[in-house]
Amino acid sequence: MTKSTINEAVLSQLLDLVRNGQLQRCREMGLEPEVLGQIQHPTVLSLLRNTPVTWVNVSINSSMIQKLLSNAARTEEEARVIERAIRLGATTKLLKNFFGLSPQEIALQRAVIGVKAPHGRWPAVSEDQEHQIWYRWTNLMKQNQVSLEDSLAMLDIAMLVAEELIADGLTLAQIWSFITHWIENRIYPENNNRDRQARRLEQGEHTQ
Repeated sequence: MTKSTINEAVLSQLLDLVRNGQLQRCREMGLEPEVLGQIQHPTVLSLLRNTPVTWVNVSINSSMIQKLLSNAARTEEEARVIERAIRLGATTKLLKNFFGLSPQEIALQRAVIGVKAPHGRWPAVSEDQEHQIWYRWTNLMKQNQVSLEDSLAMLDIAMLVAEELIADGLTLAQIWSFITHWIENRIYPENNNRDRQARRLEQGEHTQ
């Protein structure tokens, strides 16, 4: 029988811990105190290293592996969403609020994908463009049955609108600004007590 590679790997780790004085870590790994005093003796080392008997128990935590894989998938998806948002003209504030990114991280992301940071004031949005944003956003919200409580789904809808209207020079930041204004001022969701601005926006819809 050949010697166990698992034994060798764990023995090497134990020796490193002992040499660095991390005896408590050895105890946590299951090594008894009386063995600690013998483990560096050449005869004991040879026995533990060369025995074909596996003296290490290894178990796989399947649930933890699943969690790690799920987190990795979420991380990849989040990276795609962040890149998409940046390309559509998301501001540093928007990216920080949604993804917790620092200004330095956002600057690095922009540099990596070759997108320049927006500077100065946004170009003025015409009334016709505002009508287009309202029309597409409200329709997509209804079609996808998105709740105002689901912020990431809301952002996805805003990005869909931005992708449709980017040729008109509109950015995600501008579109998100309108959306938050409509929600904060209770122009959306629509109800029987809609104010003058909501009616004006709807009239704009019918001219599309």
